[in-house]
Amino acid sequence: MRPHPAEVLFLAALALPLAAQALPSDREQTIRVSANSARFNEKTGIATYTGAVVIKQGTLEIRADEIVITTDPEGNILTTVARGNPAHYQQQPDPKKGLVTAEAARIDYDARNEIITLNGKARLRQDGSSFQGSTMTYNSQTQQVDARGQGAERVQLVFPPQARPNAKDKQK
Repeated sequence: MRPHPAEVLFLAALALPLAAQALPSDREQTIRVSANSARFNEKTGIATYTGAVVIKQGTLEIRADEIVITTDPEGNILTTVARGNPAHYQQQPDPKKGLVTAEAARIDYDARNEIITLNGKARLRQDGSSFQGSTMTYNSQTQQVDARGQGAERVQLVFPPQARPNAKDKQK
C-alpha cells in the first residue's frame, strides 16, 4: 500500500536535525550556530539563542528570532523551541527529493516523544506539494499527522499532478 502524499510530506518535512530522516551526511557535518546572543545555564540545561539565530548542519537550516534548547544532565536534547515571525526550517531528508521547507510562528520538537509541532500560520512545502494550517503535529512513533485550522482558516493541501507514462513508454 502506497502512503498518502500528506503523510510522506509530513514525515519528510518534520525531520528535525536530531530525527532519523536526515541525510546521513547531515549528521556527520559540523553544527554551526550564529546569533546576536547566546546563554547556557549548566544547572538547568537550557541554552537560549536570540537575535537572527541561524543553525546549519549539512542541508539543515533553521532560522528564528529565538531558539531555546533544553538538555538533560547527560547533555541529551529534550526539547527544542524555535520562535520567529515566522521561524523557518529546511532540510533535504532524502537525496532523491527536494528540500523540505517549513515555517510557523513556533516550531517545537519533543525529542523524548518524537513529536514535532508547528504553531501559528504553519506551512510545509516539498517538491511542489504544500500543506498549511493553524497547527500541525507529527508523531514519528505512531506516524500520525494532525492538522487543524482556526476559525475561518482551514487546513489546505496542494499536490501537483503525478507524472503519467506517455504512450511511447507503454509500448516499450
